[in-house]
Amino acid sequence: MTFGFGFPMTQLPLWLALGAAALLLTAAGLHWLERRRTRRLSRFVQHTLLAPLLKGYDERVRRPLFWCTALGVGFLLLALAQPHWGSAWQEVRRHSRDVLVCLDVSKSMLATDMLPNRLERAKQKVFTLLDESPGDRFGLIAFAGAAGVQCPLTLDHGYFRAVLNAVDTDTISRKGTDIEAALAEAMQVFKDEDAKTDDFARDTRAILLISDGEQISGDAVAMAQEAGRYSRIYVIGVGSPEGAEITIPDWMARERARGGAVRTMTHISKLDEETLIRIAEAGNGPYVAATPDDWDINQIREAMNRLDSRLVESDVRLRLVNRYQWPLAAAILLFAAEGFWLAAMPWVRVWRARRSVPGQGEAQHG
Repeated sequence: MTFGFGFPMTQLPLWLALGAAALLLTAAGLHWLERRRTRRLSRFVQHTLLAPLLKGYDERVRRPLFWCTALGVGFLLLALAQPHWGSAWQEVRRHSRDVLVCLDVSKSMLATDMLPNRLERAKQKVFTLLDESPGDRFGLIAFAGAAGVQCPLTLDHGYFRAVLNAVDTDTISRKGTDIEAALAEAMQVFKDEDAKTDDFARDTRAILLISDGEQISGDAVAMAQEAGRYSRIYVIGVGSPEGAEITIPDWMARERARGGAVRTMTHISKLDEETLIRIAEAGNGPYVAATPDDWDINQIREAMNRLDSRLVESDVRLRLVNRYQWPLAAAILLFAAEGFWLAAMPWVRVWRARRSVPGQGEAQHG
C-alpha cells in the first residue's frame, strides 16, 4: 500500500527527529510534574506513610495519566504530519492570476547605485516574486525607447526565467526611455486576451512596472489611466534619489553637443519617484522603492493577493487520501480518557480501600 505524508518524503528524517524530541520533552515534563507533586505531599506527610494512612492509596493508579498524555501527544504529532494512504479520484483545480512585467532596459538601468546595477537588481526582484507565485502566469515586456513583448503570458516559469536572464540593455534597439510605450504594449496584450476568451478579467491582472522613472519621451501617466481599465498597475522604483553617474549613449551626446557648448559624456541618473508614484496612482496600484532585502516584493505580493484569481485548469486525478482525522480522533480520545481517569481516581481509591478491608478482617480472625 502506498503511504505518504503532507511533506516530501525526503524530509522524513527531520520530522522523525522533531517528533522524538517533542515526545522526550513531553515525558520529561510529565516526570518533573510528578516529582514536584511528590515533594509537595512530603511537606505534609512522609511518602512511605501515605499508603498506611490513606486506605487504597497506590502510586500505580496515576500511571495511566502519563501514558494517556504521552500517547495523545504522539497521535497529535502524527495528525500534524498528515498521513496519506488509500487512493481516491479527486478534482484538481488550478487558479491563477496574470502578471505582466514591464522591465526598463534603458542605459540608465546600468547605474550602480544599486549593486551590481539597477537592471540586475530588478531581475532579482522578479525572480523572487516568481518563486512566491507558483500558480500565476507571467509575461515579460522589455522597453527602452520602444517596447516589445519578450515572453507571452505563460505558466512555464522555466521558460520565463530563461527569457528574463537573456534580457539586457541591447534587447531593444531604439534607445531612450518610453514608459508610455511599455504600458501601451501591456494594454494591447490584455486586449488580445479579452478577445480570445470573450471575458473581461481586470481584477485578476497586474502590470508590474520596474523602472528608475526617467522618461525621455511619452506621457506615462496618461497611458496608465487608460491601461488601468484593463489591469492594476504596480510599480517598483529602482535606484536612488541621489543618483549615480552613467555614460551617456552616443546619440544623446550628439544631441547635447550639437550647439558645441556641451562636451561631457556622463550623466547623473536619478530615481524619479514622483513620476512613478503618479503612474501607480493612475493605475490604482501601489508604489514601492526597491530595497536591499525582499520587503518591497513582500509589499507587492501582499497587494497582488487581494486580486481575484480565475480557473485556468480543472482535472480529475487519482490521489492519496489525507487521513489526518484518524490520529487526531485517537489523540482527542486519549486526552478525554486522561480527564476521565483523573476524575475517577478518587472512586478507584475508595474501591481499593473497601476491597482491602475483608482481607484484613480475615487475617485478624485467623
